Amino acid sequence: MRMLLGIVPLLVGFGASSATAQPAGLGEVLVSASRNDARFWQKDRPVVGLRRQADGMVMNLTIVSDTRDAATRRSEIDAALLAAIDRAAASGFQLVTGSVQLEPVTKANYRSLPQLPAGRVDTSKVELMVRGKLEESSRATQDKLNAFIASLKGNGRATVETSAVTSLSVDNPDQYREKILALVAQDARTTAGIFGPDFTFSVTGVDGQVIWTQASPSDVFLYIPYRYAITPRQFDGRTAP
Repeated sequence: MRMLLGIVPLLVGFGASSATAQPAGLGEVLVSASRNDARFWQKDRPVVGLRRQADGMVMNLTIVSDTRDAATRRSEIDAALLAAIDRAAASGFQLVTGSVQLEPVTKANYRSLPQLPAGRVDTSKVELMVRGKLEESSRATQDKLNAFIASLKGNGRATVETSAVTSLSVDNPDQYREKILALVAQDARTTAGIFGPDFTFSVTGVDGQVIWTQASPSDVFLYIPYRYAITPRQFDGRTAP
């Protein structure tokens, strides 16, 4: 299953996952600024999770036709869409659709895409996305997606457009659940240890679902909405002195 990160619509590989807890490190900061001014900051996101490079980047694509005859208009859009499917397959890209889970657009299912009104009664459009692997920098991948879309040909009065809005995607976020839990446990043990051997920890929320968010132009942050508390150990029914 491939999931789309439908968060900040601006950007979003493959990359090695970290084996340690991943706080959202900011580097050197301005004291006159606040944390919630930082890019990609989220108030309710926990400190510990798995930060990794995204698996893909998607860019929006729209095919529009303003031919007056409705049947001809649909035919032009379909022809341009079929040509885009072929070119994507030959160029290492993939046409996809979906607001959360990405589904490939193929010759077997392209007719299921709705042709939507496009501002005038004689204008229709189909909206979808192009997905590419994020193997280099986010900017390089974005440039490749732009170049690919620019290479697509229309048909009749059908044209191919993009606003160059992009998002990151990640394959099957749930596969990282155990790794995220291990990072949370490691951090809780380390934090309790700072307070000394007479302290331990309790964790809640670890039965929650994996949540994803964007951490940088190329990275995603996967986490479970846990909470933990550091408490004194109990000895013979009494709190440690």
